[in-house]
Amino acid sequence: MAESKFTPGPYCVMGPSEEGKAARRVFAGTTYLGTVTNTDMDDKEIAANAELWADAPRMLELLRGIRDAENNVELYLSLKLADAILAKHGG
Repeated sequence: MAESKFTPGPYCVMGPSEEGKAARRVFAGTTYLGTVTNTDMDDKEIAANAELWADAPRMLELLRGIRDAENNVELYLSLKLADAILAKHGG
């Protein structure tokens, strides 16, 4: 399998920005990854999009856990992670 080419997580969301704009910055530790902003979105939608981006490493971990589960306990733990991610994002 190919090596992952993304910045390792966990990611976190910071914001709104100092300027008071409806923007959220996404970081991996102290590494700045980018900003989520859009003049057509309200602050809640911008924040939700940033949080979804920030959870990308956890979602990848979830998919790998499901794929690699060798027993019911490992599958159960992966499904618990899925429940947590879904609960956070309104699923």
